[in-house]
Formats: sequence, structure tokens, C-alpha cells
Amino acid sequence: MESSLFVIPGLLTPRKDTRTNMAQSDILLESGTNEFEIVEFVVGLQSYGVNVAKVREIIQYDQKFMTPIPEHHPAVIGLYSLRGDTFPLIDLSSTLKSEGDKTSTRRVIMVCEFNTLVNGFLVDGVRRIHRRSWEDVKPVGVIAGQGKSPITSTVNVDDKQMLILDLESIIADIYPASTMMIKEGASADMAAKREEIKLIFAEDSSMIRDTVTAILKKVGYVNTTAVKDGKEAYDLILDMKARADRNRTTIREYLSGLITDIEMPRMDGLTLCKKVKVEMGLSIPVIIFSSMINEQMAVKCREVGADAFITKPKSSELVEIIDRHFMLADA
Repeated sequence: MESSLFVIPGLLTPRKDTRTNMAQSDILLESGTNEFEIVEFVVGLQSYGVNVAKVREIIQYDQKFMTPIPEHHPAVIGLYSLRGDTFPLIDLSSTLKSEGDKTSTRRVIMVCEFNTLVNGFLVDGVRRIHRRSWEDVKPVGVIAGQGKSPITSTVNVDDKQMLILDLESIIADIYPASTMMIKEGASADMAAKREEIKLIFAEDSSMIRDTVTAILKKVGYVNTTAVKDGKEAYDLILDMKARADRNRTTIREYLSGLITDIEMPRMDGLTLCKKVKVEMGLSIPVIIFSSMINEQMAVKCREVGADAFITKPKSSELVEIIDRHFMLADA
């Protein structure tokens, strides 16, 4: 039986336990601190990072547990068997157009769970876990332009730039059917009601931001303002609250509520929710829409006062939740 790899700062060693559930380990942080834990891994000579909350476990790659599959995406090298279960195995060197180190006998698999899916990502090695503030994370648009890329941002670690991967965009490229969509628009009556709702949607992925905004507007939520991170959303809400105070009215004149991702540069969604609900004392509904929703993350969402939370890419359910919370709030 394969053994999981137990990761501690500065060391990567095999462990006899059959599973290391990283999302349930002691690295969980207090909710709303704007900090996160990131797993550093390497492909070729480049360091990359992914949020530890997405990594279920790390195992040594063993080719005998791999089954090739016909007519697959070039990055999917087959199905990997782990303790009776199987999942697609994606070679990140192919996705990232890197040479990688295919001759290495120490390649490892990061078994990741997000968007209600389990996938394995084959990498050349895993180094350590780092704790950082989202304030230290720089959006990739500031550095390298806005092309279609799985790199969302960078963060400085040990005097080098680590690239933060958008694993959701990689999965969406490999499995287009898993992307968000909605087949129908809204009835005239429902669209009229939804037009009255004023939303802010915070999401750092340009692909997801554009897709969700298009879906919301298609079903009638035409007054949706999309922003690229939690800090931009927070500054916008502060401005709306100041205008409401000057005009001696409520913020509802300007904003019905907020939809936010969790992972974002400068300010994450949990911190944003906590600032809106606790620090600013606003009663507007907040919906957290993230690929990382699981039992542990649901607890964190409740701790910061979120009114609802839903995992990507459930766009139909998102619209239903918005209808339920925002129309009631604006009534």
C-alpha cells in the first residue's frame, strides 16, 4: 500500500499513516485573519504554490498504480489507483509547458479536492508549507499582463518569486463540461425583480469573474459590479457606506449584498466578510462562492458571518441562493 507524505516546514518525509488529510491538519488558521497556508512544489526549475486547503494528501508517484486511458487530454496521463479509488492524473509539466523532470524517481502526486472533484497533479517535488498574508500576494496582471494563463498571482518566498496556480482554470481547460453555465434566462417578471438588486461580486480569476457576471446578467441581475479582489470590494463598500452616511440613508440604497470568492490577492473573502459583517456592522447578505467549500471551510464561513456558501461551479444553485437571500433582504 502506498504511504502518504507528511509535510512539515523544511522537511518532506514518508509517514506510515495511510492518509495525511492536510485540510484537517494543525495548519488551519483562525478565520478572517487574511492569512493562508501555501504548499510549495516544483515543476522543472520553477517553484509554484497552491492553497493547502485544496490538497487532500501527497503521495509518492508509482507507475504501477497508473492506468492509461485512450483519447484523453494531453495533460491527463491516465487514471491513478489509490486505496481502491481512482482519479485522473494530470501532469502539470504538460499544462505549464515545462520540461519537468520525467526521469526523476522522486516525483510526487498532490491529490487535490475542489469544485467537488478529486484530481491528482503530478509534480517534480514538494518542498514545504509557507504561511503568508494575502496582502503579500501580487496579482499576475500587475506583473505579466492579462493573457489566458493558469498563473493568478505571485508571492515572494525566501527571496524568490513563487507562482500561484489557478488549478480551477486548468481543470476547466481539460474538462470544459465542468465549467459554469446556465441554459435559460429569466422570465420577464423575475428579471424585473432581479434588476432591482445591486450586487458586488469579488473574484480574482478573470475567467470565472467574466463567466459568473455574464450568467448573473443573463438571468436578470444586471446591476452586478465585478471586482478583482477583496480589497477592491472592501474599498467600494466603504465608499458606499460613506455616501449613505452623508445622505442620511442606508447602504441598501447603493448595495443589496456581496458575493465573494475566498482565495484572492490583497484580501481574501473570509476577511472581507468579517470586515463587512463585524467591523462595519452591515446587515447586507454575504454569499461565499468558492471551490474550497468543505466541512472545515463551512465552519470558517459561519465564523465570519457569511449568510450562505456554495462550491463552484454550481451556477444554478448560486442563482437560487441569490434569489432567496437578496430578494428577501431588499423586500
